[in-house]
Amino acid sequence: MKKRLIILISSAVVMLSSCGLQPSVEGDDLINNAREEYRNLDSAKVIMTNVDTNEVEQTFAFKYDEKDILTFSYEGKNGEDIYAQYNNGMESFTYEKGEYTYKQKGEDGFAAYTRDVTHPQAGEGLIIFQPSAVKNAEVKSEGEVTHIIHEYDIEKLSVDDSTTAFSADYYFDNEDKLLYFVESSTIIIDGEKKEYKYRVDITEKNAVDKIQNTVEQYKK
Repeated sequence: MKKRLIILISSAVVMLSSCGLQPSVEGDDLINNAREEYRNLDSAKVIMTNVDTNEVEQTFAFKYDEKDILTFSYEGKNGEDIYAQYNNGMESFTYEKGEYTYKQKGEDGFAAYTRDVTHPQAGEGLIIFQPSAVKNAEVKSEGEVTHIIHEYDIEKLSVDDSTTAFSADYYFDNEDKLLYFVESSTIIIDGEKKEYKYRVDITEKNAVDKIQNTVEQYKK
């Protein structure tokens, strides 16, 4: 999966790995509440949209069963490149770099997820927040929307050297519920500076009936 496809995923892993006592920053109560709410959802669909092109580039849908086993479906694209995966705890279907692979529980490389050991994008780390790395924070009231802006010190994040800037904007309604958030990255690729901005919407909260296996369409 190419760099553009893993910007959001890698960010989520970075935030998920932070632990211990964290300093207080502007807007942290709202963000922490949103992270807890997301972690406790039984199901949801996450839509990740390229702000510059208004194109949906990543989707992630998940649902826990009565035994708290996670079923999820992910699909991301970068131009003509597509990465897709479906996993129901017993079987895993993956399409990457034009190749379709299938694994069953017990085989090498197979991973199953639960509430306790869950997929990074089904945990609170999806909602970017690492207070110890925030260098500038601001909260604005924009009508009935609360806009929180966090600019990160890139030296304090576990990202590769090609990433030179990262920031996150969160938008909450008048009931302090997260509407969506936007993460912005500046990355040096082949000596050229590129800026990526993704809007993340968490939809169908506790309302996903069934997770579709979208990988089978790529089977030849």
